[in-house]
Amino acid sequence: MDLMLKRGEKVEVKDRLVTVTDLAYESLPRVRDRLIEVAKGRETITYGELHADVNLRYHPSGMGRLLDLLSEECHRRGEPDLASIVVNAATGEVGDDYGGDPVSEREALYRHWA
Repeated sequence: MDLMLKRGEKVEVKDRLVTVTDLAYESLPRVRDRLIEVAKGRETITYGELHADVNLRYHPSGMGRLLDLLSEECHRRGEPDLASIVVNAATGEVGDDYGGDPVSEREALYRHWA
């Protein structure tokens, strides 16, 4: 799968610039593919489960920037935000820094990938 984001690109996310690092660029296709599988099942996945499923080199609690870049990738593709289905194991909800309404975004995501 070709990404819309480019390696080394600087992306404005939540009023800050985030660079598409080599690690992010290599991780995003695996994360995207796994989250599409989860969305097709109308489910959510925890940060830890996602981390283990795709063997990420990020710490589960440090995946925010990667998911921000994934959100931008989805936006560029005209798709609902895949990051809305990645949740905290303890709360069952997205992280505090998620920039939208995860419930309505999930419903749009589930419809999109049905």
